[in-house]
Amino acid sequence: MDPGSFLTGREAPAPDSVAGSVSAKELVTEYIRACQRRPPEDFLGLLGRKVKVLLDERFEPQDIRVALERLRAKGLHPSVLPSLVNEVVNAAPQAAAVPSSASGAGPWASTSTSRYTPYLNPTEPTTFGGRL
Repeated sequence: MDPGSFLTGREAPAPDSVAGSVSAKELVTEYIRACQRRPPEDFLGLLGRKVKVLLDERFEPQDIRVALERLRAKGLHPSVLPSLVNEVVNAAPQAAAVPSSASGAGPWASTSTSRYTPYLNPTEPTTFGGRL
């Protein structure tokens, strides 16, 4: 360039990959390897764009991997990938020791932690083991 000229145009974009980071192409390649048969190109194209957007939004590659595994296992459309990533990163922790009710209605239906005992009216004779 001669000394009297000046720069025109734009500057070169910053490199996409930082040392140690994962690209969308690498994540889609991992997805394809886990499939029994290669998905259609339209599917992979949309999946790659969704993965790239999520990486650009600075979601962790491991969270995206988990979401991709769920997507593959359930056979879902690539457009739900952001929802699956949201499910991965914002899932409420599972309560391990919450008592459940016998009816399956959930922990709110159970008021005590004692065992279930059926109702027996003590004033009426029972017919268990006897004649009806």
